[in-house]
Amino acid sequence: MTGGASAQEVLPSPSAPFTGQIGLSAKDSKSDFPKPVTAPKGAPNIVLVLLDDVGFGASSTFGGPCQTPMLDRLAKSGLRYTQFHTTALCSRTRAALLTGRNHHSVHTGVIMEQGTGFPGYDSLMGKDTATIAEILKQKGWNTAWFGKDHNVPDWQSSQAGPFDLWPTGLGFEKFYGFVGAETSQWRPAVFDGTKPVEPYLGNPDYNFDYDLADQAIQWVRN
Repeated sequence: MTGGASAQEVLPSPSAPFTGQIGLSAKDSKSDFPKPVTAPKGAPNIVLVLLDDVGFGASSTFGGPCQTPMLDRLAKSGLRYTQFHTTALCSRTRAALLTGRNHHSVHTGVIMEQGTGFPGYDSLMGKDTATIAEILKQKGWNTAWFGKDHNVPDWQSSQAGPFDLWPTGLGFEKFYGFVGAETSQWRPAVFDGTKPVEPYLGNPDYNFDYDLADQAIQWVRN
């Protein structure tokens, strides 16, 4: 924290001072519970969508031939950003989008399986490059990630962990999806948080896309 910086400019926010009163007895004392962190009044809900192998001009939202009416509705009631540049691969584009930094600055110069022990390419995102989810969570938002991850270092993707670079360690309170590059749509390798689950068992009509949508809707409603 530098001189002149307010409590709103640093994270985590400093603890609020105790404004109650401590007397010689309970009747002479006044309690003061710390106020919970809440999002600002009128704060918007934020939805980030990243699709692999889809060009900027593909959807109707940005003038393309693919009709995406729901995205059109979201864009009309929200914001359209036109200066974000992909890095031609999913892991590093996702790392840049989540942190607002160049993908080399967040150690993701390549996809996870190609990580090397050189600066910018080791796939170990540092705590000094916080995600937008971590910032929003500390400001009072609830945060969730559904779908593909592919940003967990290759050797940390098993149940042995560690899990600090999984979505739930990067500011997302809820994660439902898969951590690798790809998965089956009918028998996917799904994780709920860091726990492997098998939602397709006993469900012959299971489809991963519908499951992701149902999970997201349920989380928002909750």
